[in-house]
Amino acid sequence: MKHLLTCVAFILLTGCAGALQWNTPQEGRPVESAPTSYVVKPGDTLYSISWRYGLDYHDVSAWNHLGSDYRIHPGDKLVLAAPASALRKPATGATTARRVDASLPPSSGPLQWAWPVEGRVVREFHAGNSLAKGMDITAQQGAEIHAASGGRVVYAGSGIVGYGKLIIIKNSDAFLSAYADNDQMLVKEGDLVHVGDRIATMGLGRDNRPVLHFEIRYNGNPVDPLSYLPRK
Repeated sequence: MKHLLTCVAFILLTGCAGALQWNTPQEGRPVESAPTSYVVKPGDTLYSISWRYGLDYHDVSAWNHLGSDYRIHPGDKLVLAAPASALRKPATGATTARRVDASLPPSSGPLQWAWPVEGRVVREFHAGNSLAKGMDITAQQGAEIHAASGGRVVYAGSGIVGYGKLIIIKNSDAFLSAYADNDQMLVKEGDLVHVGDRIATMGLGRDNRPVLHFEIRYNGNPVDPLSYLPRK
């Protein structure tokens, strides 16, 4: 009897550990170093390029003197590093405002946030870890994925390594949210969505398990989604 209880306790403990986390943060998404320049490919948007290399789209736009619509075209050559003249200038108020205070989550203002899918968190965000920029939530394959906050779809494609079929929503001038590893994508670039709208169905992650990889970025910087999602 004592041996049986010990076995049950071991199974429960290991089961709980697996429910909390499948993999260590070091086994997360690949990180691509930003080149000094980039040639725009079909399907790219300013937002997807900036997301891919961990840059603030405001900066990339300024470095390349883009218009207010941030329009780019295949074949365009973009600069992905601040020019020397910009590096010599003192920080402006606008630039300072875009810095993230790691000790306090940036305010999302009037934005409303909701869980993008009903499921279990199996990998959490880890501040400062370039391989753990978001969180993974598991449920049944094909489960409905919803917009965590309202905004405009600024990317829907599979051109970013490690993210599978990816949707990026511009929730405000500062906040972007991303939904990766989708099966079906139910929205397209330019669509306006509201919090709770159905945007995709859950696909399989890199370890062949059903998962939604979800990220929130503030001016290009990853922030902890749990700081914004309602407590369960």
